[in-house]
Amino acid sequence: MAMKLRIISKIIGFCLVSLVLFYFIGKGEKLDINKIDADKIEDFDIILSKGQSAQSKLISLIKFSTEDYSHIGIIVKDGGKVFVLHSTPDGTQLNGIRYDDLQTFINLSSVSDLIVLRYKELSFDFRQKLRMEFDRFKTIQAPFDYDFNNKENTKIYCSELVWLIFKNVRLLETRDFNLAKPIYPKFFLKIKNFVKINCKRPSQ
Repeated sequence: MAMKLRIISKIIGFCLVSLVLFYFIGKGEKLDINKIDADKIEDFDIILSKGQSAQSKLISLIKFSTEDYSHIGIIVKDGGKVFVLHSTPDGTQLNGIRYDDLQTFINLSSVSDLIVLRYKELSFDFRQKLRMEFDRFKTIQAPFDYDFNNKENTKIYCSELVWLIFKNVRLLETRDFNLAKPIYPKFFLKIKNFVKINCKRPSQ
C-alpha cells in the first residue's frame, strides 16, 4: 500500500512539474504593435491582455486556464499615441499604478493577444467625468493589491482600478461584480454595456 502511494505521489509530482514547465518555459509569440490599428481606438476604451511573462503565466496557472486574460487597463490617446493606465506588480513598491504607452504595456507582460472593449453610447458628460477620474487615479500612489481586496482601496490591482474609475462616474454598479471575490479581467466581457472593438489590422 505504501509503495502504491509513493508511486502515485511521484506520478502526480511529475505531472505538476511538467505543467509548470509548460507554463513558464513555453513561450508564445509577442504581439506586434504594428498589427494594431490605433485609429480604431478611443479614449476610455478598456484593454484586456494575455501575457507570456512569468507573472501572467502564474495567474493563468492558478486558474488552470490558458484562455483567460491576465491583465486589464484603460486607454487614452495623447498626441496620436495610445497610452494605458493600469496597476501592476511591475510598478514600484509604493505605487503599482502606471501610465505607459501601448508598446511598454505590451512589453511588460510580453502580450501575446489582446481585446479592446468600449462602453456603448458614452456621452460627452460621461467622457468629462471619466477624464477627471482617470487623471485623479493617474496621480494616486497605491501599491499593487496582492490580496485582491475590493472593499479596501489603499492598495489597488488591475481590475479593481478599472472598476473603480467606471463605478465612480456611475457607469458600473457595485452589483455588477461579486466584490467578495477577485474581479478577473474576463468578467468585463460579460457586462452588456461593453462591446468588442476590432482594432487588429488584417493579415498581410
